[in-house]
Amino acid sequence: MEKKEKKQAKITFEEALAELEVIASQLEEGTLGLDDSITRFEKGITLARFCHEKLEEAERKIEILQKGESSKIKKKEVRVKEDTGEIEDDEDVQGSLL
Repeated sequence: MEKKEKKQAKITFEEALAELEVIASQLEEGTLGLDDSITRFEKGITLARFCHEKLEEAERKIEILQKGESSKIKKKEVRVKEDTGEIEDDEDVQGSLL
């Protein structure tokens, strides 16, 4: 288990997400055998958890950056462009999701 954790720590969010997309495609194709499918599914779960943790970490960092003088988080709806994933009205938002 230690080797997996060390190996996982070296991968970036983007790399994990790309590998997760490959795994999802492979599983959707249905061409893998049962054992290979289970192995790939397990790897996918590990990558999905890693990505989820990274996104939560990013959200916490953004919330810290957006704290006002009163130390209260100013929640603001962030609109994202559907075609590019970029943040609209990014003048009031500090940080970046990706």
